[in-house]
Amino acid sequence: MTASPIYATLGLSRNPFPPTPDAGSYFFTPRLEEDFAEIVHCIEARKGFVLLTGEVGLGKSTLVRRLLDTLEGKGCHSALILNTFLQDSALLSAIQSDFGLPATDSVEQGLARLTEFLIAKHQAGEVSLLVIDDAQNLSVESLELVRLLCNLETGQEKLLQILLVGQPELEQTLARTELRQLKSRIVKHARLSGLHEDEVIRYFDFRINAAGAEGRLSIAPVAAEALHRATQGNLRQIHLVLDRCLYGLAGTRASVVSVALVRRALADLPKLGAEVEVGKSAGGSRHRRAWVLAGLLAGTTATVAVASFGLAPQQQIALSLHAGEAGVSSTSAPSNPATSAAQVVSDFAQASTAVGKVSPPQHCESQLKSVATARDVMHVQRLPTGVAYPLKLTPRLCRFAVGNDSWIAWLGRNEALTIVAAQQATRKVQGELRRMGLLDARGPDGLFGSKTGEAIARFQRLNGLAPTGQPDEMTFLLLEHQDAPHR
Repeated sequence: MTASPIYATLGLSRNPFPPTPDAGSYFFTPRLEEDFAEIVHCIEARKGFVLLTGEVGLGKSTLVRRLLDTLEGKGCHSALILNTFLQDSALLSAIQSDFGLPATDSVEQGLARLTEFLIAKHQAGEVSLLVIDDAQNLSVESLELVRLLCNLETGQEKLLQILLVGQPELEQTLARTELRQLKSRIVKHARLSGLHEDEVIRYFDFRINAAGAEGRLSIAPVAAEALHRATQGNLRQIHLVLDRCLYGLAGTRASVVSVALVRRALADLPKLGAEVEVGKSAGGSRHRRAWVLAGLLAGTTATVAVASFGLAPQQQIALSLHAGEAGVSSTSAPSNPATSAAQVVSDFAQASTAVGKVSPPQHCESQLKSVATARDVMHVQRLPTGVAYPLKLTPRLCRFAVGNDSWIAWLGRNEALTIVAAQQATRKVQGELRRMGLLDARGPDGLFGSKTGEAIARFQRLNGLAPTGQPDEMTFLLLEHQDAPHR
């Protein structure tokens, strides 16, 4: 593999801090090494059901890949399920397919064929392992299927070893009364945590030298402290910051990652930069403000962390939330969609400066910033014409006009991006659709099926959106905030 010029400049053969799992250079802390050894033992000893949980970015998928690499060549035949949007019979079909088995017409036939396969592998002295990643997305019915698979056993050993991997919500799901039988079968539960502060330097040295640095590059202790404070030891976030730091080293021909370099990298990653004191230059503020404005005026959806606004403190100004009352001259927003975002931003900024007043988007931003929390994300999007019901006005939602177009900005936590997988968010959407008479009267079940998709498509069509049946950010926003009448 040819190294990027940036990494080659530093004498590295590859990116030491990649954004994807890298099982080849796996860093074991003492507690992780102990958990890993126990998981391997449970699988090789055919003990049955193992659980691995941890927050996003702590290395669950990397551990799974290292585990599969370790078991390869040891008589272990594995199936890895990554798409947990599949439920019930579709999940069983995916398991059969990954084990190399043909599809069957029913769950009963599928279980029978899988059992025959597992018995044959057991008689041949092989271990059969099923790994389900992102298992927090599984429905209760799908987890019941997992329980049935757990029951496949000989007199003393399990025919199928199962590793469920997921975020902490999986623990909450397994704590439900109807799943107590499955939970009782867990023989090992490993919970991943972030690096400790004193492990950051060792982690840097390990990763950088595995990529060919041979001791030429290092990180200052104070920089490691700042990095840990901002990331809380989260490996994915550490990689994001250190990868940017390498660009800084290459540009300055330096060999030590300094605290100043870490802070500059954190400033470019606003969600992390809010955790430490980072000096913001006026140029950086202007850059971030222009980036947000480009999203506003180019007709795209802009999503930015509240901490990244980078604007100087503004006088609190009352903002009207009604379309048209906070408008600007129509010359500020071109009618030609091909007009570049950069030109739009430039013209809009010059117009605002010329009249000596804060622009409507800045008014809106000021309102949202005053009520935002550290976890909030600001979404900005052109409001579609033909919205069926008036929006409920809240401090976390504002509306303004740019030219003849109406825009909306709101604070959220990206629920719409994971709505298909998140049962709680799905139930919320189903409840709103049911309240508006777009979904049948049965109670929300938290499972995103064809009926829910059809109801969302009807809602989207009613509100002038493309009827995709998928809950994008604008669809979720309108569902949450419309004062729709009861039917």
